Order: sequence, then C-alpha cells, then structure tokens
Amino acid sequence: MRYFVMTCLFLISLILQSTLFSHLTVAGVKPDLVLILVVLYALLHGPKEGVLMGLAGGLLQDLLFGQNIGMNALTKIIVGYIFGVLDRKIYKENLLIPIAALFLGTFINETILHLLRLAGGTSVTYFSHVRTVIFSTAVYNSCLAPFIYGRFYKSSQKGVLRITDG
Repeated sequence: MRYFVMTCLFLISLILQSTLFSHLTVAGVKPDLVLILVVLYALLHGPKEGVLMGLAGGLLQDLLFGQNIGMNALTKIIVGYIFGVLDRKIYKENLLIPIAALFLGTFINETILHLLRLAGGTSVTYFSHVRTVIFSTAVYNSCLAPFIYGRFYKSSQKGVLRITDG
C-alpha cells in the first residue's frame, strides 16, 4: 500500500511542480518536490526504501519532464541511500533534522546533476550554479519541510506509509 501511496504522491508532486510551483518561484527557482519526498521517506525508512523511492520518483521525473532519462533517477537513488543510512542515527521527532537534511540533500542532488550535465557538455561553472540555482533551491526545499514532515512522520509511524512486519 505504501508504494502505491508514494507513487501517487510523486505524481501529485510532479503535477504541482509543473503547474502551481511554476508560478511560485523564489529567486527564479521552484522546489524539487520529488526530492523532498525521497529525502523524508529515506530518513524515516532506511537506505533500501530510500533507494527504491529515489529510483521510482527520479524515473517518473525523468519520464514526465523528458530530460535525459536516468539523470534524476541516479541522483535521487544516491540521495535516498545517503539519507536512508541516517535512519537509525537521528532523532526523528526533531524538526530541524528534515530541514537540514533537505538543505544538504538538495546540494548533493544538484551537485551530482551538475556533474552529469558537465559530462554532457554544459559549460556553466559550479560556483555560478551554486549561486544562481542550488542555494535558492536548497532554501526553498528546506522551508517546505515544516509543512510536510509532521504528517509524513505520523503516516510513517501509524498510517499508510508505515512498514509492517508481514
């Protein structure tokens, strides 16, 4: 059930990202809602689940936005694994954890995407990209954490996103 729910959340996020958030840009950027879901899910469910959600969300993002297929999937798999490893090492009730994780996760995701684009021939320097895109996106993603994390956490503990034994 949780995989179905997460797939629906990814699709809703992608629709919102391409419609509503196209008009709610901050400093010329919009949030990466799929990345937010991957990071939060990985923090609450571990590396295996983080990798699965990174693959699913990233691949949907690649397919729906028609960019280089696999780039978002690869970056979100890596980010899902990194933050999934923290699953048993963090105090999950602390709201500062997902805020910091989203900020750092955005930097990691965007840095890997930038490196992949450089390999493909992009000529934008990393520091220019940090200044114009990465930092603003990281702040935007982090600011959304307080509005999402509480419900996400509760659902992971007692709702449809929880992992059951059996």
